[in-house]
Amino acid sequence: MLRLTGDMEFTTGLHPSPSPDGAPALAICLTPPTLSRRPTAPSFPISPTHSAAHHASPPIPPSPPLGFRAISFPSATAHPGLPPPDPPISASLGRADTHPEQAKAVLSHHLGEGLSDFDEIPADEGVWGHLVGAWNGLWAGEGERGRVVIIEGGVQAQDVLPTKLPESPSFYLESSGSNNLLAPYVYRAEHLLAHILDSLPEVLKGFKDTFEMVGTKAAAALGHELSCLTALAESIPWVDKLRHSTKWDAITISGLRQVPHGSEEWEMGRKGVQAGLEAVNDHPQLPPLLVIILPSSHKTLSARSNPDLPARAASAPISAMTAPMCYTSNSTCSSSTTCSGRGVCALLRTNANGECWGCQCASGFGGVECQKADYTVPFVILIFSTVMLVILVVGSIALLTTVGETKLPSTLTLAVGPTKRD
Repeated sequence: MLRLTGDMEFTTGLHPSPSPDGAPALAICLTPPTLSRRPTAPSFPISPTHSAAHHASPPIPPSPPLGFRAISFPSATAHPGLPPPDPPISASLGRADTHPEQAKAVLSHHLGEGLSDFDEIPADEGVWGHLVGAWNGLWAGEGERGRVVIIEGGVQAQDVLPTKLPESPSFYLESSGSNNLLAPYVYRAEHLLAHILDSLPEVLKGFKDTFEMVGTKAAAALGHELSCLTALAESIPWVDKLRHSTKWDAITISGLRQVPHGSEEWEMGRKGVQAGLEAVNDHPQLPPLLVIILPSSHKTLSARSNPDLPARAASAPISAMTAPMCYTSNSTCSSSTTCSGRGVCALLRTNANGECWGCQCASGFGGVECQKADYTVPFVILIFSTVMLVILVVGSIALLTTVGETKLPSTLTLAVGPTKRD
């Protein structure tokens, strides 16, 4: 599990562990794709800044039943009645320096996207072996897409996580890199929310209808989000037509911060989120799950306004789901993404909604954030050259087979005839 705070640190223990600086933390929960083939590797990574001598002590506890995940809290006294947190493993190993590019590679691999030659990974083999190598190929060929659930404040981790998901931190990441790290997931979630409602079967619209009875736009938007979460959790077949080329689907839950905390609709929404996560976790094939819980003080990542979501859903074209990520200005683009260091922010197009800025990739790279190697041009050149070579060879052979078969003119035939003898 990845924990985003003002500092980074590997921690261990089965109880919630406070952020080292007491700042609100963004929690990202990971679950492995299957229980039947779980890795036997240690459940907590080792700091990449330490030598192998540090790996022998202290002993690392065994993995919890559902793999490694982490939850963070503002302070140790924020939740009275909980057992005191276990001491962090980083106290003996030192601090672990993991930056957003490394975390991005971990999350991409966890969701089944694999790694490219340009992804940056931790230098320590023990860390990377646990975070990535131990799960290599577990979901390959399973046919189940990963799920990404982003909860934008309004709840604490223990309010929504099912009891089957233990809370144990793995490492910290500086919060300054969180927007760039989460941008692809938020972007996909926005478009899925915008188009999924019209395709929802009637049986799944119960949340929406129930919350609309409350009479507030915030409650109606929360009901819409919970209906979408149910659709993803239950693997409804019609979701296929809304899917992107990525190997995961994303959904955002921001309505919980819009309704009064502790109210009837908040409690119903909290239980709905918990039930949705439990449904994903109880799936027979247990697909990769990424749960992102933002603190209430965190700036909202989504560009949309929840109360206006149903109105925007009708006007947004489905083709936008396959469009590049759009930012409203060059400064917003530059502050939100680095284009993986293989491109620059540029104006992609201008429409009625304003300017669309995004990554303009260098030659040989592609993707929303230039994260993929683009082999289109070399492939086209190779295919074209191969076809032309085949045509040239076949034509040459056909020309050679016709040589000598053409009959000579009669004059030439007489000239080369046998000489007459007396």
